[in-house]
Amino acid sequence: MTNTLADHSGDPLVEPGEDPHTAVLAALTNDLGGVLESMEQVSDYLERVVHAVRRHIDGCDEVGITVMSADRPHTAAYTTVQTLEIDAVQYALNEGPCLDAARHRRENHVPDLVVDDGRWPNFAHECREEGMRSLLALPLLSGTECVGAINLYAWAPHAFDAFDAALVRVAAARCADALVAVTVLDGARRLAGQLEQAMASRAVIEQAKGVIMAMRGVPEHEAFEVLRKTSQDRNVKVRVLAQQIVTGVSTPDDPKAS
Repeated sequence: MTNTLADHSGDPLVEPGEDPHTAVLAALTNDLGGVLESMEQVSDYLERVVHAVRRHIDGCDEVGITVMSADRPHTAAYTTVQTLEIDAVQYALNEGPCLDAARHRRENHVPDLVVDDGRWPNFAHECREEGMRSLLALPLLSGTECVGAINLYAWAPHAFDAFDAALVRVAAARCADALVAVTVLDGARRLAGQLEQAMASRAVIEQAKGVIMAMRGVPEHEAFEVLRKTSQDRNVKVRVLAQQIVTGVSTPDDPKAS
């Protein structure tokens, strides 16, 4: 269910007397703001989308964005490596909610994978083995184009309600519009190349998260938030900062480092 009192960091989202749904929607919309001016900005933007969705939807444990390029699915952004693994299961089996959402332009909500409805039996079995219980997948639609899907996963059953779905529709529409606009500007081939390059660079981000987790004793989601905030404070791209942390040039605790 949507958290109407605080986000995942514990910071308050609602002022006294303010409608909680309005506050959460405004916060999410603010996090998804901005205009993509080049293909090089796609990866950072999609990373911002997945972490914003997870932050503002309580009960959501993992978020991934699948982009279809030449009819092939690519995970363009994800909250943790576990998201990447769940998406990889779908791609390997060629079945699952995100592929169905992208290919057939429809929303898929499974309240409880233990009570399997038979749509994706092999995928559901794999998810149950990993402890995943509920999921929500929405197509990335902009006008007549569908460029992929956004996927939410949760360890608890019945994690997503109608308002959660409404929030994700906002994120999906904004994300799809941005992707279509930048593809028109720079071309589909460049988008595919940029996504592959971004996935290659994720290795150093994962290493940097590991360093922060070891230094601070925090879980993976919090480690990325430290990385993201430090990146914003220093006006340095996340990938650049991650490389600095891994090589020992910079630490997230040193405000003078750049």
